[in-house]
Amino acid sequence: MSSPPTFDSAGDNAGAAEAQVHAVRDAARLDVLSSYGILDTQVEQGFDDIVLLATQVCSVPVALVSLVDRDRQWFKARVGFEPFQTTLDRSVCAYALGRTDILQIEDLTQDSRTRGNPLVTEAPHLRFYAGAPLTSPEGQTLGTICVIDHVSRPGGLTKPQVDGLRALARQVMALLAFKRTVRERDDIVVDLDAAHRSASDSHLRLDTMFQQAPSFMAMVRGPNHRFESVNPAYRRLIGDREVLGLTVAEGLPDAAAQGFLDLLDTVYRTGEPYATRGARYAVQADPDRPATDRYLDFVYQPVQDADGAVVGIFVEGSDVTERVHQARRLAALSNLSDLLRDLFDADAIVHASAKCLAETLGATRTGFGTVRLDDETIVVPPDWHRSDVASVAGQHSFRTFGSYIEELKRGETVVIQDVATDARTAAEAKAFEAIQARSLVNLPIMERGRLSLLVFVHQHTKYAWDEDELLFIGQVGDRAHAALARLRAEQQQQLVNQEISHRLKNTLAMVQAIASQTLRQVTERDAVKALTQRIGALSQAHEVLLHQNWTEARIRDVTQAVLSTFEAGQRFMVEGPDVLLGPRATLSYSLLLHEMGTNAMKYGALSVPDGRVEIVWQVIGQGVDAILDMTWHEVGGPPATAPVGRGFGSRLIGMGLLGTGGVELAYSQEGLTARMQASLSQMQQS
Repeated sequence: MSSPPTFDSAGDNAGAAEAQVHAVRDAARLDVLSSYGILDTQVEQGFDDIVLLATQVCSVPVALVSLVDRDRQWFKARVGFEPFQTTLDRSVCAYALGRTDILQIEDLTQDSRTRGNPLVTEAPHLRFYAGAPLTSPEGQTLGTICVIDHVSRPGGLTKPQVDGLRALARQVMALLAFKRTVRERDDIVVDLDAAHRSASDSHLRLDTMFQQAPSFMAMVRGPNHRFESVNPAYRRLIGDREVLGLTVAEGLPDAAAQGFLDLLDTVYRTGEPYATRGARYAVQADPDRPATDRYLDFVYQPVQDADGAVVGIFVEGSDVTERVHQARRLAALSNLSDLLRDLFDADAIVHASAKCLAETLGATRTGFGTVRLDDETIVVPPDWHRSDVASVAGQHSFRTFGSYIEELKRGETVVIQDVATDARTAAEAKAFEAIQARSLVNLPIMERGRLSLLVFVHQHTKYAWDEDELLFIGQVGDRAHAALARLRAEQQQQLVNQEISHRLKNTLAMVQAIASQTLRQVTERDAVKALTQRIGALSQAHEVLLHQNWTEARIRDVTQAVLSTFEAGQRFMVEGPDVLLGPRATLSYSLLLHEMGTNAMKYGALSVPDGRVEIVWQVIGQGVDAILDMTWHEVGGPPATAPVGRGFGSRLIGMGLLGTGGVELAYSQEGLTARMQASLSQMQQS
């Protein structure tokens, strides 16, 4: 069997490579590493949290908790690096073995130890490395917590980053010590004599681990789940209540009422661990004050005696409240955006936005108000409010509720945790008490540098607003403002379109009148009538375009509008898919259709009682090659004959759908058949 990959022992770095091989395979070091029982274990939140913090502290994309085994390096936790282990020829962490402080390599391509490393010469092309040694109490280096970048870093980490990396290394060792201590505690339960011999040392390590661990931990004993130990993180979670010596039912009645005691009973009875993510815990440390929602990832791990009987439960977890809140805010913003796109009423837009704010933040009252700077007042449409508080809809003076109007005028968000103690509102605390608002956020929305709209959020109790909540309020405000602006623009466009329509209809009517007056002496009355009817066809096409703001028109709507000018009843059969036409094509198609209908009334199928016309269109092909194909087919009329000469009407028909040809005319005993084709993309151009 071939030897596993190891360090390159050739060249001028041969001595250093041999030293590292000896350090890696040192029997004492490997024995200590094995004693932790950490290799090839499952992913754990505590270690994952540490590498996440490492990337943030050192501003790098990659961080690893790397443990160097005999022939490999294995990663207990990793961020930004896919493999869970590598061979030693790819290891940089092995060079940190035996060191007492951080190893930094500012440019891996320039260091003789690493420039030939496949992770440097090939993907992912690593360039910078800093590793803090993970040193056991026995003085053995187990591996490192390392941070890695894809670009070199002349000068390496800053001093605060170095200090932070050292601190995180201590946290990793604390967690490793805890895991080893827990195993030793199980041995203590199995063997009382061994427990007495090592009780002092084990207690010290366990206490150190409990004090330093970033996750919350507790140990409860017996069927009543009496608290034996809790760490500081656990105390913070439960509101700094003193629970040692008490049962869960006695010390945490709020948790018991929410079903956590039942879960403990189940774990104790079955001996099966329980794990969950994002569980809601309404913490109510003071029964006279409202509960605070927290969200937890945690595990209840049963502890067994030598006979396999459950004697206690170890509780370990992380507070993931901010993660849950952020996910909910993102979902709320996405849902609000979808909702606002379909709303065309200002009050509905404001109500939907206020409801989104209230439900996501758990607020007492939310709303929007239009600001009038001339008299420093705000007009509030119907707001969102809890059923047990009153609405503040109506007009209000800013000065009635404090002295912060100047901040709003400057575009500054006003955040007040307690109106009774804030200098800006203390004098008007009674006014806030009357509307049940103890804490508030007023977020201004500016237009061209002037305050125009205000978003307000109220809580009926004192409340400390965090940055994420303020960001969310601003994001909802921006979406509501954009929706209102879109609504105003559409309303203004409608007014403009109506005015244009009114003037164009008057103009077309005037053109018809002028044409009639100018041509009244003309003996060819059919030509005069044709002219005025063509002007009428243009007017019908204009009406259809107006309904779509002059951007597009449906071919069916245009067809029916033009055909309605002929007194032909149900003698037109129209069939085809829903196709949109651009403004230019709409006008061209309308004139063409009118000319075809006029000829049918005079000479074709519509000149006899039983004649009819079939108009069918279809789209042939897809994408840029799609063709609009339309057929005009007359049935039941006199035989069709080609016209003599080329009058305007004949020339218009010959120009086709877009005025560019593409027309096939067939004259038969059954009547005229005209097939016309044009590029669909050109028909739909604005």
